[in-house]
Amino acid sequence: MLTIPSLLCMTKNFCTKSNEEIQENYYWYSYLYLLAIFVSLTNQIHKWSHTYFGLPRWVTLLQDLHIVLPKRHHRIHHVAPHETYFCITTGWLNYPLEKLHFWTGLETFIEKCFGYKPRADDLKWAQKRT
Repeated sequence: MLTIPSLLCMTKNFCTKSNEEIQENYYWYSYLYLLAIFVSLTNQIHKWSHTYFGLPRWVTLLQDLHIVLPKRHHRIHHVAPHETYFCITTGWLNYPLEKLHFWTGLETFIEKCFGYKPRADDLKWAQKRT
């Protein structure tokens, strides 16, 4: 929902401004436009990675081709202690970032700078409330 005002504003600019005005910021607007669209689609793609039945064939084809996040790939993230494979749109960067120890390095940095231990409160969040 947060991307909708930006997308509407950019669409209005593309439809109402002169070619010269559009050319001044064309690359920047194109980047922001595509970024907003992909951010908007990320939640849906993540939902599909949790859906095992009833997906349209074209979605499962995109998952099989690894264009969007496949179910098997995303399942790695859901194995305790849930500390890896955080990329939830395509998953393409999960393996390289894991090999570079990106997430553990970021967590170490955050813990040293701010004193917050990653996943320290996971059990609190996992408790079922009646």
